[in-house]
Amino acid sequence: MARREITQYFDDLTKTPLSEDELHVVHFSLDGTDYSVDLNEEHANELRESLQRYIEVGRKRTGTTRQRRRSGGGSRSRTKEIRQWARENGYEVADRGKIPDNIVEAFTAAN
Repeated sequence: MARREITQYFDDLTKTPLSEDELHVVHFSLDGTDYSVDLNEEHANELRESLQRYIEVGRKRTGTTRQRRRSGGGSRSRTKEIRQWARENGYEVADRGKIPDNIVEAFTAAN
């Protein structure tokens, strides 16, 4: 049996579809939490512009290493159940690794 997986990208603000060429993944941190958002060029520029005045007066943190926190994760049977539910409900989820928070939240809300 042949299988083809299709990856679709969406602007996280407007939920409009984006081609791979239109996709801008913006990473930022606030109060020790790292974030990534998928945006179109206009929204990526808006985010950068809105942070610019803080960047200009802020200090870069260099030479610091952050310890990676191990996820409490949950039991294997629960993560397996969440992955199965996610696939059945149209979410793309990897076979291994951390399950994105939005999927876990959707699973929790549905069950």
